[in-house]
Amino acid sequence: MNQETTSPATTGDGAAKTEAEAAASPRPRWAHRIATAVRLAAIAVVIALSALLAPVLPEWFRARSPEVRRGIFELMFRTVLIAYSALVLAGVVGTPLLVFLASRSRRKSGGRTSRWLLRGLAACAACLIALVVLEIGSTAWRGWMHRMPALPTTFEPSPPGEYRIVVLGGSSALGEPYRPWLSVGQIVAWQLGQAMPDRRFECQILAWLGDNLEKQHLKLAAIRHRPDAVIIYSGHNEFVARFENGREERDPGVDEEPRNWLLQQAYRASLLSPCCRLAYEVISRNRLDAPPLSGHHSLIDPPLCSPSEAANILADFRRRLEAIVSDCDRLRALPILIIPPANEAGFEPSRSTLPAWATRADRRWVVDTFTAARAAESSDPSRSAADYTAILGRFPGFAEAHFRLARLLEHQGRTAEAGEHYLAALDSDGLPIRCPAPFREVYREVARRHPRCILIDGPGELARISPDGLVGDLAIEDAHHPTLAGYTALASAVLREIQDWQVFPTARPILLPLDPSACARHFGMDAARWAEVHRRTGTHYRRVAGYRYDPAERLEKSRRNLEAAEEKVPRSP
Repeated sequence: MNQETTSPATTGDGAAKTEAEAAASPRPRWAHRIATAVRLAAIAVVIALSALLAPVLPEWFRARSPEVRRGIFELMFRTVLIAYSALVLAGVVGTPLLVFLASRSRRKSGGRTSRWLLRGLAACAACLIALVVLEIGSTAWRGWMHRMPALPTTFEPSPPGEYRIVVLGGSSALGEPYRPWLSVGQIVAWQLGQAMPDRRFECQILAWLGDNLEKQHLKLAAIRHRPDAVIIYSGHNEFVARFENGREERDPGVDEEPRNWLLQQAYRASLLSPCCRLAYEVISRNRLDAPPLSGHHSLIDPPLCSPSEAANILADFRRRLEAIVSDCDRLRALPILIIPPANEAGFEPSRSTLPAWATRADRRWVVDTFTAARAAESSDPSRSAADYTAILGRFPGFAEAHFRLARLLEHQGRTAEAGEHYLAALDSDGLPIRCPAPFREVYREVARRHPRCILIDGPGELARISPDGLVGDLAIEDAHHPTLAGYTALASAVLREIQDWQVFPTARPILLPLDPSACARHFGMDAARWAEVHRRTGTHYRRVAGYRYDPAERLEKSRRNLEAAEEKVPRSP
């Protein structure tokens, strides 16, 4: 039987062939999976880091010129929109599509899949994972940013005999333009101390300039001492604290919503995404800036925010006010709600709007009719009033027509009708820097649900100290900060209710209403402090002048106050 022999040369060729085949064979499946996972993780990390850096970059941009900022901020908005749209397309559409193509390719090639298909699938899967992570993280982050805190259950011990009054709100609760010398809370604490000399009344003011109720709610949750009473005087800053002045100035270079139809549809769809809403919110907050004196306003302007945004803000305000008062009930602290008063008769609306369904012809008619009415105010007031009434007949929410008609009615001595139109102008203002009707009503709703709650009708209290019953410049310094007489009237109302409720049965009677002159003397309102009051009032009018299409009246009030500040002219309380 012959046996086959293998020559050395043949053996060498076989070994070489085996080594070549081994080198050409694909990597083990486990190694391929590890490489794919590493690539997937790297892409996810890059996307996540980009998302984390996005909120930080705008801080650096604040130092740039306005023109550069406008271009950069628009680029940021569009980048977020386009990047997110691409992420959705790659992750949500691309992943299942490439899975299908890879499966079909594997069947047709006998178990082998194109390397490019696998790489594309890995990239799309990475986008899908990043999308899920971003949405979950953004939801959690937004929930934390807008969380509803509760008051602590344990507090540091307070000195014996101390009664602590905590004050929440914005600049009006702080006492602007009289801060830090006097405010409603300080006047109340002073008078209660006079009525009960054996007790110490501490006024802890958490209120701060520009704060809305959300910010104040967070500050309240951090208090260390148990409050005995909580004064809540908030509602003017609910919109301007959330929306940037660049948007208020109608700068088309920084519009959040694109004008391109396709991008506009993508933008509206992106509002369903917590990630995009978080990005828009962070970018908008970093666009805060002082408005120019003369903006790009017209008689007819768009509203500051959409109806859905306004509804969200109102709902948040209602939830927070209810939560704060409920916490006060739990702690047996006395909640004192002050409905924020505002300047109705002496402060023009900042922005007048028409409904979205108004046509170009409607807008032209309003402008022409209003212009004619404005020109006829002095020569033919009856015709002017008829024109304003005609505008309101078709567009009852046009704030400027309400205000001009109210001025005519006031000059005719028809103050009751004038007051209705002044209030309608305030409530119809498309740029609310004065507490509007829905927020004032929230105070009443909450007070009705909590019988231990003291409710002060701020507008009503200031109307009573005004000679004609119209809340104007005699009671309010500017848009919504009361005069000394106004603060004194609000403090008198709080003290009246405290006495009527017999919160302190053994206290000496307090003579009400309080004398503004006595308050001025007690809190040391000398010439220098009055000059500072004038300066702050003038600065406020100058700052808000650019909100209007016609800033003349606000600029004139600013000039008068700034001149009085230079001359250190005292003001009669």
